[in-house]
Order: sequence, then C-alpha cells, then structure tokens
Amino acid sequence: MREELESNLLCDMLCDVIHRHTSSHFGAYVDYIRNMPYQEQTMHNLGRKNPQIMEILRELQDDQRCYRLPLKSFLVLPFQRITRLKILIENILKSTEQGSERQMSAEKALRALIKVVEACNREVGRMKMMEEIVHIANKTEFECKALPLVSSSRWLVRQGQLAQLSEKENIFGHRKLCHIYLFLFNDLLLVTTRKGMDRFVVRDHVHRSLIEVSEGLEEKEDLECASWERMFCLALLKNQRGTTSQFLLQASTHAEKITWMEVLSHRVDGMEGIYEEWGFLEGRRLVDGERGWFPDYCAVQVTNEYVQRKHLRQRRHVLQTANRILNRRHTVAQATACFR
Repeated sequence: MREELESNLLCDMLCDVIHRHTSSHFGAYVDYIRNMPYQEQTMHNLGRKNPQIMEILRELQDDQRCYRLPLKSFLVLPFQRITRLKILIENILKSTEQGSERQMSAEKALRALIKVVEACNREVGRMKMMEEIVHIANKTEFECKALPLVSSSRWLVRQGQLAQLSEKENIFGHRKLCHIYLFLFNDLLLVTTRKGMDRFVVRDHVHRSLIEVSEGLEEKEDLECASWERMFCLALLKNQRGTTSQFLLQASTHAEKITWMEVLSHRVDGMEGIYEEWGFLEGRRLVDGERGWFPDYCAVQVTNEYVQRKHLRQRRHVLQTANRILNRRHTVAQATACFR
C-alpha cells in the first residue's frame, strides 16, 4: 500500500493490493486470533509464577507512550487492522461509479476481507467454547465411569441447577427435594452434584440421543409440597452402566422447565455400530417378562445405533404402559374384593 501511494496519489490500485494480500497472506490473522486465548493464559500463568512481571506491565501501562492502555489493547491491534481495512473499502465503494472497474475491484476486495473477518469470528467463538469445556473438565470429577470431556467437536448447550425428588421416603412417608446440576452438551448429558462452591461430582452420564423427557404426572399423589407446574421427568434410557435411570426434577420457574424440556428433547443421533453375531440369542418377552433362547435366524440384528436408541425409547413406553395397566388391574381387584 505504501509503494502504491508513492507511485500514485489517487491509489487507483489500492483495492487490488488489498485483495491480493487478503487472498494470499491474511490467513495469518485467523491463526493469530485462534491463538489469542493461549496468549492470555500464558500471561496469566507468568503473572502467577512471577508477580514482578505484572508490576513491570503496570509501569509500562503508565508510560505516556502507551496512553495508559493495557497490554491486551496492543495484542488485539492486528485484528483491528482487518476491520479497519474493511471500513476503508466500504468508504471507497461509496465514492465509486456504478459499473466501473474500480467498483468491481473494491467489491472483490471487500468480499475477500469479509471472509477473513468471518473466519476470525468463528475462531473466536470456537475457542470460547473450547475454553468453556476445559473449565468444566477442570472442576468436575467422576464418581461413575470417567470419560474425556474435552473435544473439538463438543460444545456446551446449557447448564444449571434443578431440584430432584428423592427416591427414598423419610420416616413420615414423604420424599424430599435435593439439588442436582446438569451439564448438557451437544452429544452428552452429565448429571452432577455440587462439591463445595465450584466443584462437581458426576453421578451419571448418557449420550444425548438416549434422553427422554415427559411431564411426569404419574407420581402426583406422592408430592405434597412440590409445585407440579414446574416439574418434569428425565429418563436416561441407557447410562454409562448400561441401565435405565429416572429423575423427577423441579425447575425454579415454569419458563425454565419449558426451556429444559425443549433442549433435552432435541436428540442428535450418531453413527452405525458393528456387533458380533451368535448362533443363539437370549431374549425377554416384554408382555410378561419371560426369558429364553431362540435361533438367530428368527430375528434381525439391529446394527444401527439410531434404531437401537429408537427401540430403547419404544421399550420404555411399552413398559410404562404395561405398568399402568397392571396398576389399574390391581386397583380394580382391590375394589372388587372390598364389595364382596
């Protein structure tokens, strides 16, 4: 740009210069933005190890040549240059004639700059999400089977505290409320409890596609002090132990309950799996629970995890329906016995 300015005060080729460098060299700005969180973390670690470094930085900041600006203001200058170039091209476009070569050159340079700015913004968002997951991983410990939380393809969807209706009754026959904390990622749900102010213990975890939520109205008679408008049922169809677990949860507000039910209901199904074949299979009849063995040619093996998860949800619905029918029969039988 300086060479162009020296040769031509009108800077007719300015947009061509910007486009050429944007297409060839400005990927370095994207890399710089990607590494900015590591710059900040490095400065933080250096300050903890050697407080004298922070004192030196404060002295430099007070210098008139720094205009009392912190170091972070200077570290962000490279990215600010990109945005200023974008503003420059936009102002050039305002003064160009419609359909002229200068307009076409400016538009081409602007499109290239916009791509760089968008790529930088994506990196900022991605690094923030990664930093958030690392922070969560550092403050959680697993009571159950552990798994690696930090992944470039994982991001946090929602987190928050809910009240859980306990499974055990107290001496008065009532069930009390205790607190749990949920971390919902795009592919995973962690059910945790607090351990101190900012530590969490993972009690249960499950793939997000194996989550089922419902209003949970079947146990209304067991609740005397809980607000039913704010309660819902969360079922983990197949947790890390390979079993089904269920939680009756209460949100702080009705709107929060609706939000949790919506985000938990959104399932992301995964890839296919491959399983070993056997000559005979053991199965259980859902109607009466009868178990037995049968030849494998009598059944079709499901190797798609999406179908497996769908069948797990269907199985749970069948079992719930069967339990309701049995409860009604038991109630009718008791009522009939009373009238005899």
